[in-house]
Amino acid sequence: MRLLGDWHYAEDVLVETFTKLAHSSLNDKGSLKAWLYRVATNSCYRVFRKKRGEVCFSEEECKAGIPDHGPRLLKEVRVQKILNELPEKQRVVVLLKFYEDMSYQEIADILGCPLGTVKSRIHEGIGKLRKMIKQRNDYAGK
Repeated sequence: MRLLGDWHYAEDVLVETFTKLAHSSLNDKGSLKAWLYRVATNSCYRVFRKKRGEVCFSEEECKAGIPDHGPRLLKEVRVQKILNELPEKQRVVVLLKFYEDMSYQEIADILGCPLGTVKSRIHEGIGKLRKMIKQRNDYAGK
């Protein structure tokens, strides 16, 4: 959900991921967790390509689905909006690191990319997030 920003797309990815699991043999020595995340992440990339610009996460959609609209919920929605502005590759690694609490190596295994690439994407993603938050705070303060 956090990666896509839309419950409907997230449900589609979940169904697709577990359908692929049901049809796979999984007889290699890889990690099931890594395999599931990799399939789900690739499915998310397909959604991004198909629905470029259509995936959104609005406060109104969130309020409609959840009865308690407290300040914490609104803060989470604002954070999600900022995360959605990150480039896909940086968003994926940031979410896996900070929301799924994965190690750099686990992320590299899931994405099938070098460890250094994961580290640089996280570093760049955090830098962009800081910049976006600062810009919003500066704008709100004026």
